[in-house]
Amino acid sequence: MHVSAVKYAVPKLSDLLIDADKDWGGKRIGNLGAPNSDDDAVARGLLRDIYSSGFGRKWADLGVNASGWIGGMAYLGNGIAVLGDAAQHVWRSTDYGATWADLGVITSGTIYAMAYLGNGIAVLGDAAQHVWRSTDYGATWADLGVNASDTIGGMAYLGNGIAVLGDAAKHVWRSTDYGATWTDLGVNASGSIYGGMAYLGNGIAVLGDYAKHVWRSTDYGATWADLGVITSGWIGAMAYLGNGIAVLGDAAQHVWRSTDYGATWADLGVNASGYIGGMAYLGNGIAVLGDYAQHVWRSTDYGATWTDLGVITSGEICAMPIYLGNGIAVLGDYAQHVWRSTSAFQLSNFNPNQFDKLFQFGCLGAITANGTSYLAPGNGATQANEIKARTPRPGILKNLYVWQRVASSLAGRTDIYTVRVNGVNTTITCTLNNAITGSDITHSKLVAAGDQISIKLVSNDAADTSADVVATLELT
Repeated sequence: MHVSAVKYAVPKLSDLLIDADKDWGGKRIGNLGAPNSDDDAVARGLLRDIYSSGFGRKWADLGVNASGWIGGMAYLGNGIAVLGDAAQHVWRSTDYGATWADLGVITSGTIYAMAYLGNGIAVLGDAAQHVWRSTDYGATWADLGVNASDTIGGMAYLGNGIAVLGDAAKHVWRSTDYGATWTDLGVNASGSIYGGMAYLGNGIAVLGDYAKHVWRSTDYGATWADLGVITSGWIGAMAYLGNGIAVLGDAAQHVWRSTDYGATWADLGVNASGYIGGMAYLGNGIAVLGDYAQHVWRSTDYGATWTDLGVITSGEICAMPIYLGNGIAVLGDYAQHVWRSTSAFQLSNFNPNQFDKLFQFGCLGAITANGTSYLAPGNGATQANEIKARTPRPGILKNLYVWQRVASSLAGRTDIYTVRVNGVNTTITCTLNNAITGSDITHSKLVAAGDQISIKLVSNDAADTSADVVATLELT
């Protein structure tokens, strides 16, 4: 979207000049414009710049939001998500996973699989072999009875009202009427099916089983072909990343990748810290996986390489994470907690024009411990010398937000971020005491056009292990 230049309009980041005295040559920060949404920002390549802190990179613990360990999750559109647990409860969110309401005991057994079929219709499968169906975006559920040969471990929607499920007896069942009725296709796996099912488009679906085999269908799940032993351990998760690219995770902690719609698979080696229990695609080449060691791993190149984000959750991750759009993803763990990731700047809470007001500073990598350093405008390593951005007009600086991907692990270690104007400290300060996020939305500072803005970082401990910082500051 093009934003016309208007005198005294709110500043674009392209108007914020790097201090030429610090060997930046007056280079301008690239113009962000005003994206229409988070997904628009990602599609335009902004995510890989200052937005790379979000979209599955940082996760907030929402606390206990289940009655048993979480086995299944699904996104139903319009900000509505559901999860199912081992206590047979269904929980539902209507605000993009921010809060959850318990719908009570719904099923006859532990819930392992859920899928959204469009038009407000969702299905779930339980350990009692029952399929349950909702036609009102997960608000109420009807029992369709036994529609499996054993515990239902996986479900996938293939479009056009067609859905499939896989069970522990190696059977695949198929529905062609949006989950209202189901037909047993018989044995179509070499081992129990637990979680590993995905639709790759164009009528192509894949499933992975407990015997390390991948099976593939090219006719919307009507028939299945055994591709043989593919993996190093049983397959617990699959995801489609678009453009014919799919990934799967196994119990040997390996990620496998296909670039030909699941016909062949390449071993990427160990890319997890425990059994891989869930995978999700967040759009624009970004994928996440969760494992039984409570780690989340993340890829930004369509699953070709993966980065360990460390221990994120309170228990094993055994449910597929889900993407809710607008940079928001949620996952559930064995400790009954729901975890939520949003875009770095909580874009959904801002008018898109807010982007034209933001200063952004960053530090990619470990901060300078036990001393003073400065964040760099845009992103870069922490600097020994102060590097500044200039204000394009008069206004008020306020609302400092700071995010760290990694916080120090020992009590008493603090990272203090102070906004400076023309080399002088202001009262705008954020202190992170072994925390990942923080803000100062209380203090402000009046500035003139051409004032020089910087952010000073002071660490109080030589063993500080904090890393990867993004800080934003508004000019109003």
